[in-house]
Amino acid sequence: MDKKAKDIILKTYWTSAGWIAEENRKIDDADFVYLKEKGLIFEPMTITKSEILNRLQEIVENVSLKKITDAFLCSMTNNRLDWRSALGSYTNAKRLLAESNFDDYYYGRGVNIDLNMMNFERIKWGGISHNNGTYNWLDLTLLNAENVTKPTEKDIKIFQLVLNQIEHSEINERIDTLRDRLGSVLKSTIEERHFFTDILGSAEILKPFVYDRKEPEKHLWTFVGNWRGEDKYNKENVKKYFGEYGIK
Repeated sequence: MDKKAKDIILKTYWTSAGWIAEENRKIDDADFVYLKEKGLIFEPMTITKSEILNRLQEIVENVSLKKITDAFLCSMTNNRLDWRSALGSYTNAKRLLAESNFDDYYYGRGVNIDLNMMNFERIKWGGISHNNGTYNWLDLTLLNAENVTKPTEKDIKIFQLVLNQIEHSEINERIDTLRDRLGSVLKSTIEERHFFTDILGSAEILKPFVYDRKEPEKHLWTFVGNWRGEDKYNKENVKKYFGEYGIK
């Protein structure tokens, strides 16, 4: 990603003290033009459920799964958290397209949707809204425009180490404990690891055996709040997405 564009986006929403108040989120004219040239600033979008499903169908058909898995693995070392995000969006988009019993909220339909906030979240943390169809569409569309590199041996090794950490989880270990432990093998902030585990949940690599367990209080997980250490990870889904890299 263009460094200047990334810096503009990050400084618009965030400081070392946290979120910038909405009324103080300003982009000057020159920066706006620059982001526009890079295709990284968007007008508010109004979209219906049927329209978002059509867009999801189109992008899922046009973006290759290999590009998504390459991008995910590359994010182990290149700090492209926006590349990491796409696996969570792809797998959730496939669910939205395959099933019809979701609440309309999860399709992301609405009026004046702030795509710029969504883009900030994918760049800063690897995404927060993987259960949102509009986010999935934006995420996959932006990744599809990227020139994704081939994962290195180090990328592959780090992800295998992540899986090894999961495999050695203790019975009744909760997702917040796993998130913290992954810091020993994945260079990242606690927030980045938080949403990393949710991406693995969307891909059903971290897949709870049961869903009636007590979840951590006041958490931002969507897919893995019910996960426990005895669930380990789903080897079939690891093979499905990463078998070609020798990851197991």
